[in-house]
Amino acid sequence: MKIKDPIFLKIMLLIVSSSKSINNESSAINSLFAEGLSLFHLRKPEASLEDLRFILEGVKHEFISNIVLHQEHQLADEFGIKRIHFKENERLKLTDDDYQRMKKDAFVYSTSVHSFDDYLKLNHVFEYAFYGPVFESISKVGYKPKEELKTLSVKNSKVRLIGIGGVTASNFNQVLKKEFDGVAFCGTIWESENLIETFKEILKCK
Repeated sequence: MKIKDPIFLKIMLLIVSSSKSINNESSAINSLFAEGLSLFHLRKPEASLEDLRFILEGVKHEFISNIVLHQEHQLADEFGIKRIHFKENERLKLTDDDYQRMKKDAFVYSTSVHSFDDYLKLNHVFEYAFYGPVFESISKVGYKPKEELKTLSVKNSKVRLIGIGGVTASNFNQVLKKEFDGVAFCGTIWESENLIETFKEILKCK
């Protein structure tokens, strides 16, 4: 049986990268980790393999183990990354053989869901799942919740749930009060005037 990820022994604050190109992005990632960020999800649907490699080459060695790859998973071996995220449509293609292999390897897996029912059905090979949007998205115009944010009366006992979408310094505690295990920030970070100061403000509200 795989050992559960010790990084989740505390409430988690995660950051997902902007889907757009960001100036000096590697430097920004390093600074966020230096301020206390736990996990950084590298998600850039339009980026090439070389674009992602360039970003990863600029991330300091002590932080690379806390990078989560959303695409080009082959880069994991190249950079010594052990965290892989599956988009919902990718997860639905996984076979029983895939799950058996994943249970035995050394990777930490996460995925995304868009309903509580789907979350409850998740295979326990996943350490945690993003659920959202929990509020109206900041980075995706018009992307609103399909379900009301509600207290989790029943939980998947082996898969932690992370709220994402429209999460800010002023509302993320609302998500935690609903028994979520953590929150993920995206637009509130990347569309701020000073992303490091914004992250510091979030930490003060924790």
